[in-house]
Amino acid sequence: MNKCAELEIQEMLPDLLHRRLDSGARARVEIHVAGCAECAEDLKVLRTVKSAAVFIPSIDVDRVVQQIPPYRPIAPVTQAPARSRVVSWLVAASLAVVTLGGGSLLMVQQKPSFTQSGTGSALPSGTHSLALGTGVDGLSDNNLRQLMTDMNSFDALPAAEVEPVLSVDNTDSLVQGTR
Repeated sequence: MNKCAELEIQEMLPDLLHRRLDSGARARVEIHVAGCAECAEDLKVLRTVKSAAVFIPSIDVDRVVQQIPPYRPIAPVTQAPARSRVVSWLVAASLAVVTLGGGSLLMVQQKPSFTQSGTGSALPSGTHSLALGTGVDGLSDNNLRQLMTDMNSFDALPAAEVEPVLSVDNTDSLVQGTR
């Protein structure tokens, strides 16, 4: 820019070009530019630059903002409160008591029917005397004799030849099936 003594007028030249001055200031700047060659040259350069510049279209910010959906806060996920260890142990103990108590009641209600066998022992029909699972203190003399007889009939050792548990198919059924 040229050296003009009126710095205030030089600073108002872009405003004059863009028509942002009120009528009083505009008249004052135009009168000065008409008499000052330096300011007239500066105004000519500003007009050349303005006409040569390719302006990007302006963005209507208000319209863009109106297109944004309103903020809706996401409802927080509510989680069930964590159980304390004491509550977990109480639940486990309750389940154990109910299970054991129910099993005991079922066993008491399902008493086996005892029949008199030929030896005089009161045992369930078709069972060995060892199947009683109780101590020998409560057995009568006849029951003890039956127990001793049954124990003598047991084999102490397992059979020498073990039967195969699985039979393995050694044929190549997968290979034959794919051919």
